[in-house]
Amino acid sequence: MKPMKPMNDFQRENGFTLIEVMAVIIIMGIIAAVIIPKMTSSTALARKKADVATAHQVKAALDRFQVENGVYPKPGELTADTNGEVTCSELIPKYIGKLDKTTTQQTVADGNKGFGVAQLTADDSDKSHYSIPEPGDKGDIKTIMIYLSSDGLAAEVRAYDDDLKTVLWTSSN
Repeated sequence: MKPMKPMNDFQRENGFTLIEVMAVIIIMGIIAAVIIPKMTSSTALARKKADVATAHQVKAALDRFQVENGVYPKPGELTADTNGEVTCSELIPKYIGKLDKTTTQQTVADGNKGFGVAQLTADDSDKSHYSIPEPGDKGDIKTIMIYLSSDGLAAEVRAYDDDLKTVLWTSSN
């Protein structure tokens, strides 16, 4: 017959102590506190880069249009509605697929998402120099703006930051 063990000699159960579990939770919390902000900022950066790439594609499409037709589309031929969708039967879909608010990626107010079209103003002293008009208010700016001259000789494309104040990329550089 096997002798009985005294009551104070308990065998250690396999498992984790409360201290070990708490240490793992604290370490996981620290890792999450470091990684989550970095992932959020990298997502925002990726959205900005996607809009810059889209602006490049729009400018390339406008340039191809100009090479084949001798002039850029004029502001009346290329229009954008309040939803940020560009229409131009001669440009879309022949030179670029579509230009609407689903094409832009940044997180901005719905009224500013998508594309806008505005007219370049010619310099009074030198008609070959154009300038970007100052927006009347923030509502006039979309994520990607297309600026066209009334004579069809100039076009500029700009991609704006999600605050709609900072130019991320401009085709004039």
